[in-house]
Amino acid sequence: LVLGMVVFAGLLYFLLLVNFTQRLEDPEVYSIAINDTDAYNRVYDEVLVDDALEEPVGDLLGGVEVDDEVREDAVEVLRDVMPPAYLREQTEANIERFTGFLVEDLRRLDFYVELEEPLERIEPAVLDRVYRIIDDLEIAEPVSPGCSIVSLQRLASEAALPWSRLSDGRLPETAPSLEILTRECRRAEFDAWFDRVLDDPVMNSEAARILAGEKENLRPSFVEGDTKEFLKEVATPLITPLIDDAIRDIRRDLQRGDRLDLLDKLAENSDDLSRRDIDRQAESLRNTVRQANGPGRIVSLAMIVVGVLLMAAVHFPKPGDMLRWPGITLLMGGGVCLAVGFVVNSAIPGEIKDAIVYSASYSPEIPTAAISLAGDLVESFARQSTAGFIPAAVAVMVVGGLLLAGSFVASILWAILRRLIPGSGGGNDRR
Repeated sequence: LVLGMVVFAGLLYFLLLVNFTQRLEDPEVYSIAINDTDAYNRVYDEVLVDDALEEPVGDLLGGVEVDDEVREDAVEVLRDVMPPAYLREQTEANIERFTGFLVEDLRRLDFYVELEEPLERIEPAVLDRVYRIIDDLEIAEPVSPGCSIVSLQRLASEAALPWSRLSDGRLPETAPSLEILTRECRRAEFDAWFDRVLDDPVMNSEAARILAGEKENLRPSFVEGDTKEFLKEVATPLITPLIDDAIRDIRRDLQRGDRLDLLDKLAENSDDLSRRDIDRQAESLRNTVRQANGPGRIVSLAMIVVGVLLMAAVHFPKPGDMLRWPGITLLMGGGVCLAVGFVVNSAIPGEIKDAIVYSASYSPEIPTAAISLAGDLVESFARQSTAGFIPAAVAVMVVGGLLLAGSFVASILWAILRRLIPGSGGGNDRR
């Protein structure tokens, strides 16, 4: 019984705990968990559009405001700025850092995101989005063009509003058609008309200053009368400074090389954790994994092997009993490990998710969607990391079953040998 308990303890440790700690060091386990939760798509569809991230996402969108009606379009811009391939690359790099830390290839645990490439993509992505929205505007074309003072004044007043909106990072909802004026009128009256627009009360001084410097660049497209193309050329110098300001805002929170340290950010947004606490807990985790996969693994394996051998030795020289009791122990031990493994794999991940999702210590700046995604990721990872016990447990049960079956054969063979070998006591047994 004592030896059986020793073997049981060794099996539980070796088949379950060591299996778990070894899977912590396997990058594939994390990749499977990420794919199972559709994490990459959820980052765009749920996390980045959460209201709690309105300001940082606004920076990623170049300071251009996002209305609910164009939310889908904004998500597409975010996909252009941070494409799925980029997210995957950064995620896999952090997984490598974590597993490298656990196996002691790295001295300190660091999670960070390299934002240099996304920052370079913000301007072309945002401008492309603005151009597409301008292309979708409905422009009411006039029945017949003219060149009256009224027409010039009307066109100037109606043009000032979308220009002003663009300078504030708001997308235009409509734009007046340049076709209200004849081509000759546009050529002759451009300077006067342009000054009227810049002097309109709705125009702010900064936008007027920027456009004044772009006057000659805007003249050709105005004369051509292509309303949407002209509005694009107006939008470019007005939107670009907003994008530059937004990128500067992002870089204020980044380390050298445009690197965002995720653990520093976590500590900054947490009421309970400091970076020192995170480093201390990470070191504790690494020590636990190292002990489990090193000395603990060897000791548990020795407990199983030595326990089985001693159990066989106790019943020497009866071959049937020498095989039967180790076989029963391994069969039952493997079965218990299998049952415990199923319970852990089915119950524990959900409990861990609930502990994360329903924690009351999160900063209001952390979006609910991000917490939900983190809970799903941890649950999926917990299921993956507590899986993998089935092949080993079944193998132990098979070995135990073979030993148990072999014990009956050994008993029969031993009885036959005792009858055949002189002086073995077979005759006394018959009497």
